[in-house]
Amino acid sequence: MQQTPNPPPPLSNPSIPAGTAPSAATEQSAATEHSDRQEPGAPWLEFVNHASVLLSDGQHAVLTDPWFFGDIFHQGWSLLVETPDDDIRRVLAQTSHIWLSHEHPDHFSPPFFRRYREQILHQGITILFQRTRDRRLVSYLRQLGLPVVELADGEPYALNPAFVVRIVKADLYDSALLADIAGVRVFNLNDCPLHSHAALGAFAERYGQCDLLLTQFSYAAWKGGKANSSWRQKAARHKIATIRAQMAVLQPAATLLFASFVRFANQLNSYMNDAVNQPAEVVAALAEQSSQPLFLAPGERQPLAALRQHPESLAFWQQQFSEIATKPLLSYRTEDNLASLQQHFADYQQRLWQANNRVLLWAARRWLALRPFDVTHLYLVDLGLTVRIELLGRLEPADDAAADLALHSSSLAYLFRHEFGFDTLFVNGCFEELRSGGFERFAKCFAIGNLNASGVFIRFGSLLRLDVIRLMLGKLNTVRSNLRQNQTPPER
Repeated sequence: MQQTPNPPPPLSNPSIPAGTAPSAATEQSAATEHSDRQEPGAPWLEFVNHASVLLSDGQHAVLTDPWFFGDIFHQGWSLLVETPDDDIRRVLAQTSHIWLSHEHPDHFSPPFFRRYREQILHQGITILFQRTRDRRLVSYLRQLGLPVVELADGEPYALNPAFVVRIVKADLYDSALLADIAGVRVFNLNDCPLHSHAALGAFAERYGQCDLLLTQFSYAAWKGGKANSSWRQKAARHKIATIRAQMAVLQPAATLLFASFVRFANQLNSYMNDAVNQPAEVVAALAEQSSQPLFLAPGERQPLAALRQHPESLAFWQQQFSEIATKPLLSYRTEDNLASLQQHFADYQQRLWQANNRVLLWAARRWLALRPFDVTHLYLVDLGLTVRIELLGRLEPADDAAADLALHSSSLAYLFRHEFGFDTLFVNGCFEELRSGGFERFAKCFAIGNLNASGVFIRFGSLLRLDVIRLMLGKLNTVRSNLRQNQTPPER
């Protein structure tokens, strides 16, 4: 295996994106200056950005989920602070392995791997990923010539005798990284849906507790429309409750809050920034917990055995969140019309027919009480047009019909062109629900895309995979319940 050289000292003055207030730049520089010295051979952690940290024992180093630049989720999200090229190359120079938790673009960034392919190969860096049914992510990386090791659920992988990692699957496609590094146990849960004491208890019974927990601290998907701020406030409180439960069950001495350093960056979804959890509020809400909550600035490095909160780091991130409303917003261009959307839909259907059994799809729609694959009506805001979509039938204009959702034509075209199109739209939230039950009808029509993108298909053989199908239906029922509990009259 490739061994990394002794790490250079942490950055003394990380770059600040253009337009950042001088006070924020001063805070980031001061925060990073507080990066603590490490004893030779002592394990350390450096926070890089969003969900990315570098874990090292001085011999090997694992970089997690590198997304450092560019907007994602179809122009829906942007980083609060992008990582400069020099800093990325410095981090890669210390890296022996890269772990990817799942395929969402804030964890797996194809532009990153294309841009830094040569350095990854030169450094001899190995990529670690969970073994999946579709192997799509692994195939993509191998087409770039990059070395990938696929690990089974919970399989131990030794970087060296004192640094062992496991990838633990969660939900349809998420995973956690459990690392034992020089006697310190680190659990990186990122987006894993481990919310309840029961689920966390089962996890702890199987994998034990940890010394350091890494977990996200705010909501990260659509939570009602513009008028439904109460749902977003509830989602923000729920995230705090989840962190408390994770702290209580897993008993970490310290908890690094990360994987939420983003903003909803489109003209159609920026309202969702109104209730996101901000760092100072999170620290205050967790002050009574036995685990110390931590926010680290980009480039800040600390020894795992002596993690602590530097006020300058907290102030840096608080400044970034306070400036969200001043950031420029992205917008969609109209590039489609009714005819092109009908062609995109026909191509989408052909992929469905190739991947799934059409007879079973018809049977499910006819006989299941949930009525999957039923009709939905969508109002295309840029075209001023309402369309009727029957997944097993046609896409046609229906101007006299009441629409379920309002969205831009580019969002609908994106859904048709990409396997994770439905998931992308749900995460970026660039739509409005126009009538009660509208999103539920839309989801029942198109959620099959999520199943197929996760390697699950509606075939006679898939009847043996009812556990996965039940999980998907359970997610839909959760959304339905949230919608009904938080329903407010929609605005058009």
